[in-house]
Amino acid sequence: MNSRFLLILFLVCSLVSQAQVYTFETDELQRGYYNRPYDRYEAEPDYCEGQGLFLSPSDNQRDLQSEASHQQALQLQALSDSVSWVVSKPGDGLTLRFSLPDNAQGTGMSGTLDVYANSEKVGTLHPDSRWAWQYCNANYPQNAPLSGNVIIRMRFDEIHTRLSRRVLAGERLTLRKASDDGIIYTIDFVELEPVPGKVEFADVAGSNKIAFDGNGDIADFIAQHEGQTIYIPEGRWETSKRIYLRNQDNTRLIGAGMWYSEIYFSAPSDNINTYSHRGIEASANNLHVEGLYFNTACRQRYYNQEDSKQVGKAFMGGWGTGSVIRNCWAEHFECGAWIADYSGKTSKNLVVEHCRFRNNYADGFNCSQASDGHKIRFCSFRNNGDDDMASWSVSRRTQNIEFSYCTAENNWRASSLGFFGGTAPGAHHIAIFDALESGIRVNADFQGTGFTAGSSVEIHDVTISHCGCVSGSRGASGDFWGNAQGAVNIGNTHYYHVPNVHLTNIDVLDSRGNAFYIRSQNGKNVSGLALRDIRIDGAGGYGIYYSGAVGEVTYCGVEIVNCAKGEQTVHMPTYIITDCADTHDIPFAEDGGDEEVLYYDLLGRPVSTTNPYSLYIRVIKNNH
Repeated sequence: MNSRFLLILFLVCSLVSQAQVYTFETDELQRGYYNRPYDRYEAEPDYCEGQGLFLSPSDNQRDLQSEASHQQALQLQALSDSVSWVVSKPGDGLTLRFSLPDNAQGTGMSGTLDVYANSEKVGTLHPDSRWAWQYCNANYPQNAPLSGNVIIRMRFDEIHTRLSRRVLAGERLTLRKASDDGIIYTIDFVELEPVPGKVEFADVAGSNKIAFDGNGDIADFIAQHEGQTIYIPEGRWETSKRIYLRNQDNTRLIGAGMWYSEIYFSAPSDNINTYSHRGIEASANNLHVEGLYFNTACRQRYYNQEDSKQVGKAFMGGWGTGSVIRNCWAEHFECGAWIADYSGKTSKNLVVEHCRFRNNYADGFNCSQASDGHKIRFCSFRNNGDDDMASWSVSRRTQNIEFSYCTAENNWRASSLGFFGGTAPGAHHIAIFDALESGIRVNADFQGTGFTAGSSVEIHDVTISHCGCVSGSRGASGDFWGNAQGAVNIGNTHYYHVPNVHLTNIDVLDSRGNAFYIRSQNGKNVSGLALRDIRIDGAGGYGIYYSGAVGEVTYCGVEIVNCAKGEQTVHMPTYIITDCADTHDIPFAEDGGDEEVLYYDLLGRPVSTTNPYSLYIRVIKNNH
């Protein structure tokens, strides 16, 4: 190997080693969307070079940065202020998370950022706050500014673009304020990824296929060709209608790719005649939607704040049996998806993967009303205004819903993962960051069929970082009503019992308030709760907070450290399991043999299982 080649190799390696990419520690555990195609570059002092004002971390909800990742961001104030990063991997797909101020009418402001690879201009961004800034003085937020005791959320939004060329590893990616408009641009982070090649019509498999030619309304074109493979070419295609897939099985909507093909639902959400004219509603079987970006003119959760006037989800209906949604991107809808079989045609075995559900006003993805066997995996959820991932069993029971390998970030209301009744819902390998309220909740806050007796809720291999909230003034701390919420909420049993919730291999880190909040009320109980291999590290309150809890819990390998108010709400005995491997196979072992089962009340006093204490702790002690 000659010396010139070694010198070039050394210089390249030196440049790459200076890369300022942000590393998610959860990737090593394969928790979250660990194989995502993009790298993260944070606008924080340790991860970038910036000309502007760095905002210090704050959990005060009145501060803009409370909604930023790690509660930090950089503000570009003057013309030519900039932020830059040394790039780790090549990429030409750029996503920016930003905040611009709102205006007095609530219609937002726009700005201009030029993008450079080293000194070469490779793109221009026009961030716009028209979709952001939700105000609330009642139950539901709205886009129009309010005064008084107001909660303000969703101050950030995103914009993405394809650059004119790939930014190479070792090059410096720079965003520079290009307009002397007097507007402050707050930069949270950018994500950079290599954009895959465009899918052409000839690349689409099958003979029963047709391409949209750009003439007429795309919703009408799809309706005329149900049952076929419909190719959506590169471009931004507007429609003022909802798309329906309900008359023919085997319809396929295939785009050129989420970076190329956009369907934009242009109907206003603040007009009584058009508020719901958006999204795809489906009830046929074996449907397939892939390679599309969905956006909308919608700027609020409900029309006129009336929950009966829902303004439309990106994906809705039951989706029949055996359907697939893959490589799609949906934002600025009421919900990213609300899958529910209201037609009675079945909602079974839907697979959703490698999708992005971001910046929606309510849920990211909710499996409701008779949903059965759906799998949502390898997806990104961010900046949604209700549960990112959820299953709600209403009048017809849901069952076997599974979320896996998903990342949820900056949820601004409710929780990142929620189960509300049903048979055997579960989640695993999930990463949850910076939820303003709960990270996980399994409870009975909503009416429905409840949880199935004899089944369990299995949640394992999850990291929950900097979630939960403390009680306080609405809009400054607490949830939408100023109440405290744990990073993990179990119970809150308004309507039915919450049995057999099993949490295994869970890390709850840096919680704002209590890490776990376990609660009973209305004569309901939290029974069969199992906490196995739980690590609680850092909390502004207790590690585990019990509130009127009725039922029982099994501890196995629970570690609680660095909590401001202590390990638990009251003194409890030390739980030592000498060999947790044995108890995993028999987590609820009966007395006898080599295991001793001990019971304590919350004051640490030995009790029998028949004693009427509000909650007792079962400790399995291995006597080997």
